[in-house]
Amino acid sequence: MHALVLMRLIKIRKMPIFEPRTYFMMASIFVPQKIGLLLACLMALFGSKVCGQPLPDSKETLAIESSKFSVETPAQQNMLGGHLQGIQLHNETLLVAGSSKEFGYLGLFQKLGDGFRFLGLKKLATEPLNHAGGFQIAENWLAIGLEDAVGKRQSIVQLIDVSSFEKLQSPPAYTLRRKGEYQFSTAGAVALLMREEHFLLAVGTWDCRTIDFYVSNGLNPYSEDFAFEKWTTWDSREAIRRKWSDKKFGSYQNLQLTQDTSGVYITGFCRAANGSNRADVYQMNTDADPYTMMQKVASYSVQCNGDVTFRNGGGFATYDGKPSIIAVGHGLSPEMQFQIFPIKGK
Repeated sequence: MHALVLMRLIKIRKMPIFEPRTYFMMASIFVPQKIGLLLACLMALFGSKVCGQPLPDSKETLAIESSKFSVETPAQQNMLGGHLQGIQLHNETLLVAGSSKEFGYLGLFQKLGDGFRFLGLKKLATEPLNHAGGFQIAENWLAIGLEDAVGKRQSIVQLIDVSSFEKLQSPPAYTLRRKGEYQFSTAGAVALLMREEHFLLAVGTWDCRTIDFYVSNGLNPYSEDFAFEKWTTWDSREAIRRKWSDKKFGSYQNLQLTQDTSGVYITGFCRAANGSNRADVYQMNTDADPYTMMQKVASYSVQCNGDVTFRNGGGFATYDGKPSIIAVGHGLSPEMQFQIFPIKGK
C-alpha cells in the first residue's frame, strides 16, 4: 500500500434549446409498478440540502486509499461508441456525462446504503453535438458542454436545473451557443461557480489549450433576459509561467471552479503522459492581464485502479459528509466504475 500523498496548501478557494426532444429515459430494469416509488425517492434526494464542495482554507492531505465502486448498468438502446467524460455527486445522486455515436447524455445513479443503483439516462443533444464533456454542478445548477467532435467548430453549453426530478427531466433552462474557429469553439470541459450576484462560467476548448470565461447578468437562468457575456480568454500557450508551482499544463478532461476566503480557483483534472492522474490548481486574479490571470499554485495526484482515470472524468464531491475527489471509468455498460478519494484536513 502506498503512503499518503502530502499535499501543498491548497486554497481552492432565452436562447432556444438545441434539441427539443431532450428527455429522460428510465432504465428498462424497472417494472412500471415501481416507477412511482422510484420517482418519490428521486424527488426526496433532489429536494435535500445541497452538498457543498471542498473549501480548502486549511492544509489538507489526500489519501491514496479510496472507496471503489462498480455498478451494473444494462445495455442502452442506440448506445454505440463514445465513453464517459465527467462525474459529479449531488445530493446522494451520482451523475456521469457520456457520449455515443448518436447523442450525448447524463447517466444517473442513486446511492443506496454503501452502493449505487442505475436509474436511467437523460439525453442532452444529438449528433453532431453528441460529444458531452466534463461538467460541474454549482448549487442546484448543472453546466455541461456538448460539442461537434468531428468538425470541431461548434458547441453548446446547457444549464440544467437539478433541484428536483421534474426540473431535471425538463429542457435546459438556458443554452449558450458557440461557433467559430477550428478547435477553439468546442466545449470539452465546463466549470460553473455561483457567486453573490452572478455565475462564473469556464469553458475549456480542445485539450483545454484555451479557456473562455463568461459572466452572467444574474442568478436566474429562467429569466427571459438571462445571458452570459464573454469576459476573457486565457491561452495556455501564451501564459507567463515564471511564478507557477511547476511549469506543467495538462490536457484537462474536467475543470472545477471553487472559491474560499482568499479568492477564486480553477482546478484541472488530467491523465498525464507518464500515466499519473493529476489535479492542477490555479489561482485566478481578475485584475491581471490574460498572461498572468491564472497562476498554478499546487499539483497533486491519486492512484486510480482499473479503467478509472482522470482522462475519463474527475472532480470534487462530498461523500458521507467528507470532502473528496471522485474519478470515473471509461464506459457506462455493462459496469460503471468509479473511485472516491477522501480529502483529510490536517
